[in-house]
Amino acid sequence: MDDIVIYEMGETQIPEDWDYDYSVMRMRGLVLQWKNISIEILRELYIAKQKLSAQGVRNDLDPNGSKLGWEHYLNDVGLSKETVRRWLLSYDPNENVILPKEKEGDTVLIPKCSCPNCGYSW
Repeated sequence: MDDIVIYEMGETQIPEDWDYDYSVMRMRGLVLQWKNISIEILRELYIAKQKLSAQGVRNDLDPNGSKLGWEHYLNDVGLSKETVRRWLLSYDPNENVILPKEKEGDTVLIPKCSCPNCGYSW
């Protein structure tokens, strides 16, 4: 199994000449990339779960003949079963989107913005 790599970026310095508009523009791009990566992760987890749950524990997927299953997969990628269960509850595999939380307390939230590329609303 691959080792986890921790990148040390050093101490965060607060710049004197920080620009609000530039920061907003930069963050929009980063957030969009993060959402796209999140979708890729959820899609791969969904596919893996479907394949590994289809016939119980599989022994034909490992060249050594080891029995592989959903929990083995999650252990190998370093994720807990409960965390992934919660993540997959918010994923729609048919539309390949993360479903927004429609309720906040007793109030229904109406999305005000949506991505022109993927239609994700927030």
